[in-house]
Amino acid sequence: MNSYDPFDPSVRPDPYPIYRWLRDEAPLHYSPETDTYVLSRYEDVTWALNDTDLFSSDAMRGVLLGQPTGTGEERLPRAAATGNLVSIDPPAHTELRRIVNRGFTPRTINGWRPRIDELVAELLGRVGDADRLDVIGSLAVPLPVQVIAEMLGADAERSADFRAWADASTRMASGSSRGTLDEESMAAVLAMAEHLGNEIDKRMEDPRDDLLTTLVRAHGEETLTRAETVGFAALLLFAGTETTTNLIGNACWALLGHPDQRRALVADPSRVPLVLEETLRWESPVQYVFRRSTRPFERHGVEVPADSWITLVLGAANRDPRHFGDDAEAFDSDRGVPGHVGFGFGAHFCLGAALARHEATAALEALLPWLAADQDQAGAGAHEFVDSYQFRGRRRLELVRAG
Repeated sequence: MNSYDPFDPSVRPDPYPIYRWLRDEAPLHYSPETDTYVLSRYEDVTWALNDTDLFSSDAMRGVLLGQPTGTGEERLPRAAATGNLVSIDPPAHTELRRIVNRGFTPRTINGWRPRIDELVAELLGRVGDADRLDVIGSLAVPLPVQVIAEMLGADAERSADFRAWADASTRMASGSSRGTLDEESMAAVLAMAEHLGNEIDKRMEDPRDDLLTTLVRAHGEETLTRAETVGFAALLLFAGTETTTNLIGNACWALLGHPDQRRALVADPSRVPLVLEETLRWESPVQYVFRRSTRPFERHGVEVPADSWITLVLGAANRDPRHFGDDAEAFDSDRGVPGHVGFGFGAHFCLGAALARHEATAALEALLPWLAADQDQAGAGAHEFVDSYQFRGRRRLELVRAG
């Protein structure tokens, strides 16, 4: 093993052996196939995530979508981001984040918990008396899409549209195609932009108690433009749904592979947050992010030129024994070592982290009767991964109802 390519499909089923090789043998590795420099150790990844002066986030649009980026220390203007927080740098990122934070205050997010519980109950109620449940299709996929749709103020009859738009956004921006846009996905994204634009115009004339109104109408405060609001809503449908879907599925997958911890959770449901945090570390829903070096730098004896693509492997950093201990490769919900980068780190720490935790907590608590039955990963039938290099999750995961 002497090379790693973030877009190599053969790595997807089990990337962890090559992550180990990267951390131990090539902590700053050049991948000629992708023309990117790879950082994999926890210390290096958190350093790069935290240094927005040396590392620009415009690589997220440059690598994944083939869109223009800045050059050297030049930063893209706020208008270029069109609301996409993950691909813009301070100070423009700081301005945008300050505005959208108004819709994600702790009080606002906590207020969604009762509705999230209702949605979980509704979705699981559709299973009826069936003795098998596909966690992904029946719960993990529809739950976050429905939550985001309702936050944006969508009408109930548009739920199916939001689901299709979320799927299309994921296909386009998650690394599955590296910027090549199929006609179906493009048509869906254009339809989403048109719908959101029309809804924004309505909110300007007739405000409601929803996130779109919060973003475009304020009293004496800066707001998002129409284009920025459309872009941010699209980002929510993409990043705000796929991460949560994979967190729920990956947590169930981890528990099936660790019967002792599954039984401990069933016996003590208060352990749900511990399981979710360890899942975020051990089987990170987002495996890596990209940055662009704004000037030359040296690390681990390697000279990196300005304007190089940098791959920050979150999934490798989260299993680094240098930070998490010698047993970092093991799933242990009692680990107690803080600091995973499953939701990022620094200025770009995931805006929706609290919402994702609420959704995953509600889902896992409701799934406890299904997790009580003795079953294993092999019987769950999860052999296919989502069509993404950047995201890690299963397309199907069956649980058996406890008798």
